[in-house]
Amino acid sequence: MEERLLRRHLATMEDRGLNMIVIDMKDDYGRLRFVPENPELAEKGRVFRPVDIDAFLADMKQRGVYTAARIVVFKDPELARKENGRYALWDRRRNRPWRGYYDARRLRGGEREETALETETFPDADPAYEIVRTYYDEQWVDPYSEEVWEYTALLAEELHRRGFDEIQFDYIRFPTDGQNLEDARYRWQDSGMDMESAMLSFLRHVRSRLDCPVSVDIYGANGWYRTGARTGQEVELMAPYVDVICPMYYPSHFEQDFLAQPPAENRPYRIYYQGVQRTARIARGRIIVRPYVQAFYLNVAYDRRYYNESYVLREVWGVRDAGDGGLTYWNNAGRYDDVPPRDGAAP
Repeated sequence: MEERLLRRHLATMEDRGLNMIVIDMKDDYGRLRFVPENPELAEKGRVFRPVDIDAFLADMKQRGVYTAARIVVFKDPELARKENGRYALWDRRRNRPWRGYYDARRLRGGEREETALETETFPDADPAYEIVRTYYDEQWVDPYSEEVWEYTALLAEELHRRGFDEIQFDYIRFPTDGQNLEDARYRWQDSGMDMESAMLSFLRHVRSRLDCPVSVDIYGANGWYRTGARTGQEVELMAPYVDVICPMYYPSHFEQDFLAQPPAENRPYRIYYQGVQRTARIARGRIIVRPYVQAFYLNVAYDRRYYNESYVLREVWGVRDAGDGGLTYWNNAGRYDDVPPRDGAAP
């Protein structure tokens, strides 16, 4: 994260009465946003626009700000490219590192496209159309790899030693996007292991090395139901190994009529109120539920009609009324203008 954005976030925090900040230390592209002292980390990652974390963390402690280091785990293009793809999720069909894609059928000479569903392909070639393939902007390492677990553990150990209060793991899951998911080959998978056991083995490995709070980010739906289908994120099984679970209950990501009964403007409140309670019950009360709150607009039907500052405030009050284990605001562009003031009234 650039220093300019950090200063902006700190100003927002002070203005809104917030006391926690989550900082990318290993980002979505596998880049390390600090200069590691351990040479093994520099070998597997790539330092990119680093933050002077020693000076930064000293400043945060002086301000009384709680800090969490975000580590993106299994989505890691940098590590996937290392050692001729040794750690990469593999494509069994093409014998190379796997990347998810989707196909669209476009009328030749025109711009109209039809996109295939994740589980479908287009019928036999029609000479009037051409197939356009688009790859997702992500690459994955094998979640069954003990060496990937160890790399992550070394990162977490150093970041905690250098002053972060909490370690937060994101993309602690299997890939979900791509109509070619069936081509993915897990070369590090031992006999009898499944997705859930891979996540638990990883968590046991890193938990044994850390004596600080550990949090994990999960899909909102995986905090809503007892299912880790397609991801490995099973709340009830993960709970003994973490301190905090952070579901992303973004209203924009649910079906647009989900909990949208009148008055429809209270939908964000309902989703967060019910979501926090459901995750806590699935985890049997063993962890803190600290969800990510949607502080961004997405061009979907509900947001087009209802998104504003009140939308975000209703999410906040849903969290607080359900148990108030805290929350984290998220805006991918780093703009937090919609974060409500500290004295925001209940909807």
